[in-house]
Amino acid sequence: MKLLWLSLLAAASLAAASPTTAQGYEMKSYVRFLGFEPAAFWCDAPGRVLAVTQPKGTGGAAQPVTQPVKLLEWAGSDYSVQDYQLGPSDAGAGNLYTALTPSAMPVRDAPTFFIHSSNVENARDPQYRMTHILEFKVPSGTFRCRYKPQAAFVGATALHSVTIWEHQGKVTYASTNHNGTPGVYLTGGQHSGNEYRWYKSGYTYLVKLSFENSSLIVLRGNTVLSNESFQAYSVSVRK
Repeated sequence: MKLLWLSLLAAASLAAASPTTAQGYEMKSYVRFLGFEPAAFWCDAPGRVLAVTQPKGTGGAAQPVTQPVKLLEWAGSDYSVQDYQLGPSDAGAGNLYTALTPSAMPVRDAPTFFIHSSNVENARDPQYRMTHILEFKVPSGTFRCRYKPQAAFVGATALHSVTIWEHQGKVTYASTNHNGTPGVYLTGGQHSGNEYRWYKSGYTYLVKLSFENSSLIVLRGNTVLSNESFQAYSVSVRK
């Protein structure tokens, strides 16, 4: 699994330098839970990050309509993990509604809680690098999700929302701060393997990805000023 991850990131670097690469993208999402593991869906909402783990599946056998997952929520310093059932999904008019049912409750035809995503703004379409997750409706509320359709990377830490664009060798970084203060915008970045790096005015901004700890690191010279672990993130690479 780790080898696949590194090869995908290497492919992204090569694709960014080669406009003739075959069209289409593959989006992969991860959530911080016992290290980092695949996420089925996640949402960077104002004041909150929500994520649902990827169902474990049954190998090559047909997948059940409803599968056990974990729902993770971060809201400021509050953090929760709960057992849920994911599915079934109901598609229509360009939308996809995937039921999200607490593990102790029966799955209903008209679910109270769900994840709303797009069947149009979707990484299966070569025009989009990221699938649009519109909202999570869960017991704590209904939350609209941040969306950057052409980003190569989107992620959220406890303090920042991070977006990286990568096109024809140009690597750009933008962050927004969860406390409402202005973020940082950086151009001229470098992407090598599992790292993205920018230099500005003596500072180094580093996004480093691994299954052990994916994080946003800021250094001044060799001194680490901050090291923020991502709560969830998505990366999109050329197929």
